[in-house]
Amino acid sequence: MTRYCLFDLDGTLTDPETGIVASLRHALSAVGIAEAEHERLRAMIGPPLPEGLLQLGVPPERLDEAIHAYRERYTDGMYENEVIEGIPAVLEALVADGWTLAVATSKPAVYAEKILVHFGLDGFFAYVAGATLDGSRRHKADVVRHALDVLGAPPEAAVMIGDRREDVAGAAACRVRSIAVTWGFGDAADFADPGLVAVVDTPGRLLEVLSQTAVPGWEMPE
Repeated sequence: MTRYCLFDLDGTLTDPETGIVASLRHALSAVGIAEAEHERLRAMIGPPLPEGLLQLGVPPERLDEAIHAYRERYTDGMYENEVIEGIPAVLEALVADGWTLAVATSKPAVYAEKILVHFGLDGFFAYVAGATLDGSRRHKADVVRHALDVLGAPPEAAVMIGDRREDVAGAAACRVRSIAVTWGFGDAADFADPGLVAVVDTPGRLLEVLSQTAVPGWEMPE
């Protein structure tokens, strides 16, 4: 059985904090919202953008305006980013071991693809599943389900790697097991969903856990 590994992007493969925080500030300024604390903006990295902007106080009637301003700044901000140290070696080892890799991100796929190309990671992935610009697909469960459909991957042959509770919960909703990483933007205390194989603190440990536990035939508990 082919093994499939779905990777979140922000906080898992790369550290996008500088560019995303700057783009959020630009979006808030565009709709007249005063400067927000850095930690509050940082907490918005990962979940879908519309929900994040609403949580930051953007009025619903001005949400489209704020999203437009965010994307305007993010044209450059997506590259104010850096690859997590050790990740390229993990991807290379997984591909060499026969895994099929894909990205499953709540970021619009058009941005995710450009980021992967910019950092030379695109060649590792068979598919990049992401949100749509119109918001019709933005929640992690929908993205994971889309990735599985495109890849033709049975849930029991896949594992999701992510740094946020949304990654673990979205995978569980699709009956896909998951591994949570602690070098991103989530809180390890939130990682408690069914199907969680492990919580790891380094890319090296991630590779070790995958090689030891991610075997074909594993099924989610009822």
